[in-house]
Amino acid sequence: MPRLADRRARIELLRAAEAAFTERGLAAARVEDITERAGVSKGAFYLHFQSKDDCFKQIVETFIARLAGCVEPPPIVFESERASINEYLKRVLAHDVEVLEFCWQNRALLKMMLAGGGGAPYAYLIDEFAQRVARQVESRVRYAMDIGLYRRDIESSVIAALISGAFDRLVRKLIDAPSRPDIGAWCGQVLQLFTHGLLAPEVRAVADPSVMEAPPRSAQQTAGAASAAGSGGERASGERAGGERRRSRAKAT
Repeated sequence: MPRLADRRARIELLRAAEAAFTERGLAAARVEDITERAGVSKGAFYLHFQSKDDCFKQIVETFIARLAGCVEPPPIVFESERASINEYLKRVLAHDVEVLEFCWQNRALLKMMLAGGGGAPYAYLIDEFAQRVARQVESRVRYAMDIGLYRRDIESSVIAALISGAFDRLVRKLIDAPSRPDIGAWCGQVLQLFTHGLLAPEVRAVADPSVMEAPPRSAQQTAGAASAAGSGGERASGERAGGERRRSRAKAT
């Protein structure tokens, strides 16, 4: 069983490493920078981590675990009354603000993680987390449909992809912001967009929903086949006409 001093040293090393990495970058930060900040020897570092990359991977693992706990959404508990629905939407807004506040506070680390790309040794951790969140979102969307909170004429996977994608891009915009934005306003705008749609009320009143319905697949295929057949027929007719003209000129000579 690790000694208490060892556990404390590891915690201090992780804190020092995160500070060094976010300040100097993963490539530029040295093990010596970490150990000096932590007040331990270089040998103590290698008692806990195989390498600098291994240390950063463990920082990422810890951060993702904290983020996973933060993004756990509030339970969907509501009745059909207006007051109950509005209380639920308030909880959703407060939760979204909390998640983005967490991301803002840890923006330097998040930027490093996302800048690592797919070739980073910890990339699979980010992918697994993103997939888990996507599954969680789709499950909640289906449940919200079942209880009548969300409309049922759109595929749950499409709604889930839109929600997940919107927040992914919002987080990236957030961590690249030169100064702290109004996170509450951002989250409120996103919630309004998802609950009321993009069109202005006066436009929505006259917009015909039927024009946004995709044509049946069979009709598209039929149209494509007819177009291809027509093009082929035109080419064949042109070739036949050209051949007849050439034969007529040959006879005349």
